[in-house]
Amino acid sequence: MTKEKQKKDPKVMLLNLIIVVMIFVMIAVGVRMLFYLSYAKDHSTFMQDAGMMSFELGRNDYASLIAGKYYNEINGNEDARSYHAFADYVEALSMYKIYDQKGPAARAEDLKENMERARTEMGELTVFADRVDEMFDYRQ
Repeated sequence: MTKEKQKKDPKVMLLNLIIVVMIFVMIAVGVRMLFYLSYAKDHSTFMQDAGMMSFELGRNDYASLIAGKYYNEINGNEDARSYHAFADYVEALSMYKIYDQKGPAARAEDLKENMERARTEMGELTVFADRVDEMFDYRQ
């Protein structure tokens, strides 16, 4: 007894071919994505050094200073630690003023603790923290 060859449906063959091509495309895209992700991790340009953060502090550009702190945290750069502490202070103070007036008092107290911790870590930048206190009309 011999088996008869059954004729395959051309639609099924086409769908099988499309599935195989899609698998190869997905593998190629995945490999390329892994390459670019590892390249971006190794060659990140979104880091700010202490000089740039000092420039932003001199211009009273606190928003860029805070953004630079987050870029550095994401990329693992901890060189400008005192500037990071100052950015933490500014961010916590701005949020504290909001929660102190409108929000839950417990959250405001947590932010006040963050401000105190950041003030001890910022070192000689406490002079600038005093300016920020005046700007936000904050009295310790």
